[in-house]
Amino acid sequence: MSMVAAGVGKLVDDGKLQWTTLLREIIPEIVHPHAKWTYTSTIADLLAHRCGFDGEIATLLADGEVGDIRLPLEAFLKTVDRIPHPLPHRESWLMCPWGYTIAAHIIELISQQQLHKYLQDQVFQPLGMTSTTLRPSFERSNNIAEPHASLSDGEACPLAFQPRYSFSSFEASRGAYSTVKDLLLWAKETLAASQDTTTPSNTVLKQIPQILSNHIAMKNPSLLERSYGFGWARAQLPGIVGLLGGNSSLWEMSEQPVFGTGNQSRLMIYHQGGGPGYSSFLALFPETQSAVVVLMNTTAMSDAADWIARLLIEGLFDFAKPTNYVRLAEEGKRRTLERFATLHERLTEERIQGAPPLPLECYVGKYNNEDYKYMLEVTLNPESQSDLMISLRPGSQSYPLRHYHDHVFEWSMSFDEIRKSGRYDIVDPSYFRIRFETYPDNRASRIIWNIHDASVSDGLTFEWKDECLAEAWRAVHAGMNHLISNII
Repeated sequence: MSMVAAGVGKLVDDGKLQWTTLLREIIPEIVHPHAKWTYTSTIADLLAHRCGFDGEIATLLADGEVGDIRLPLEAFLKTVDRIPHPLPHRESWLMCPWGYTIAAHIIELISQQQLHKYLQDQVFQPLGMTSTTLRPSFERSNNIAEPHASLSDGEACPLAFQPRYSFSSFEASRGAYSTVKDLLLWAKETLAASQDTTTPSNTVLKQIPQILSNHIAMKNPSLLERSYGFGWARAQLPGIVGLLGGNSSLWEMSEQPVFGTGNQSRLMIYHQGGGPGYSSFLALFPETQSAVVVLMNTTAMSDAADWIARLLIEGLFDFAKPTNYVRLAEEGKRRTLERFATLHERLTEERIQGAPPLPLECYVGKYNNEDYKYMLEVTLNPESQSDLMISLRPGSQSYPLRHYHDHVFEWSMSFDEIRKSGRYDIVDPSYFRIRFETYPDNRASRIIWNIHDASVSDGLTFEWKDECLAEAWRAVHAGMNHLISNII
C-alpha cells in the first residue's frame, strides 16, 4: 500500500492530482445515489482508510485462491455501492483493500499506464529496486523464497508459489514482491525524503512528509499517538504496534502487548504485509534515520515477522526492559489453536443430524454472484459419487461439502488442512456454511453464503447459472406464478 501511495505522491508532485481532489472529479461514473461517500471522498480518504469501508468481504473472497483477472473500471464501478460501509465517512480508521483498488484505477487513468508498469518506471527502477515487482515471474530463476505454513505440531509445510494477487482486484493492496535489500533501499529513501518538506527535484520519492503524516487516528482511545498516514501506521512508543498484522486479532486492544515500556519515547512508522506462506514487517524511525526490515516465507502460528521485528528494534535501541517473545509466540500459538477448537465445537453443537431433503444431484451446479464477479461450483465427488464437493472458483481446489441440516451444508477443515490448502485462519462458523434455496421442481436455485454477518447480514447470493430457471425462481418469489408455465 505504501508503494501505491508513493505512486500517487508522484502524480500530486507533478501537478496532475491533489490530495483533496474528489474521486468524482476523476471518475464521474463512481457516483451512486445510494452511496454518499462517492460524492465527498478524496484520494486522501482512500489511502488513509477513512471511508468507512469494511475490508472483511474482500479478504474472505480473496482467501486461498488465485486472484481472478481484475475487473475493468466500468464493471468495478457498477459494484462500488455494494461495498459494505459500516462506519461513517471520515470518522474512523478501517482497513479495506477496495480503497487501493480505486486508487490503482486513478493512477492508471491519469498516467495512461498499468499500475505495475507505472510503479516500475516511476518508483522501483529509479530507486534501484531491481527485485521489486507486482508481476513476479520466476520461471528462469531460483531467486525465490518458497512459501510455507506452520502446522499444529510445529512442522513447516511447503506451499505452492502462486502470485495470487497479480492481475487481481487486490494487486494494489497485496501484490508487491520484494527483497530485504530492496526494502532497505526503500526505507533509506523514504527516511531521507521525510526530513525535507520542500522535496528536492532530484528526489525520486515525492510528497513523503504528507504520506507519513497523521491522517486519522487508529483504534482510539489512546493517550499517545496511534494513527495512520497513507499506507503507513504511526505509533508513539511506548505503545501498541502490529495492528496491521495477524497478531492484532489474537489479543483484544485492552490486552495487546505494549511495546517499549520503560524506554525513551520515540515515533515508529511501520507497515505490515503478507499472505498465505509469507509475512513482512518494515519499521522506520525518522529521528534516528533507522529502519528494520523482516521478511518471512512462513505463515507461523502467530505473526512471527512482527515478533522478530520488535526483537530487533529492542536490540537496535538497547531497550532497558526486553520482552519475552518466546512466551508471546507460545501464547499466540495457544490462542490460534483454541480459536479453531472453538470453531469446530460450535459447528458440532449446531449440527442437526439427518439426511439432505433432496438427492445430492439436485444441488450440483455453478452459482454466480454478479456483484463481486465470484462463482461457486458444487460437484459430486468424482471418486465416490455419493458426496458433494465445493470449489470457490471453477477449476480451483475442491473441499468436501457435508450436510448440516435441511438445505444447509458446511465445508469446514481442521487447522492443519487449512494451512496445507494455503487459506487464511478464518474461524467464523458462518463462513463455512452455505444454504441452498430451491425451485418448485426441487432443484437448487441459488446459494446464500453468510460469508461475514457483520458486513452483509443477509449474506451473499449466488444464482444458479441458468437464466431460464433463475427467471422462474424470481417469478415465484414475486408471486407471479402465472409466468412459471411459460418459462419452464
